[in-house]
Amino acid sequence: MRTFLFLLLFGLADVAMAGMPVISLSDMAKLRLSGISFFVVLILLVALLVRFLWNFLRRDFPKLPSLDFKRSLALVLLLGLCFNLILLMISGTRELMTPGAWEKRGATFKLKSSYEK
Repeated sequence: MRTFLFLLLFGLADVAMAGMPVISLSDMAKLRLSGISFFVVLILLVALLVRFLWNFLRRDFPKLPSLDFKRSLALVLLLGLCFNLILLMISGTRELMTPGAWEKRGATFKLKSSYEK
């Protein structure tokens, strides 16, 4: 209980106004941190959903082992890495099938004008 109260009070603490310098993040760092924290929370929620669905299916299929949160998180991360690998292979295959056909324009790749129909 004391730890919870400490964390609650620490989280609600305001900026010190006693003439001491306050270190804060730049706008870009705040955006990056919010983006990273969004995806971390999303991965944790998906892991909870996978755990719930797996254990729900376990009622109908008793041979399935029970899944705890740690293993469901590992499963979600492993599947995410596999999907990332598959997408990487697809984009690499695109480049191998048409070498030199793609050029970088801004943040994306577009077909060169000689390859467009």
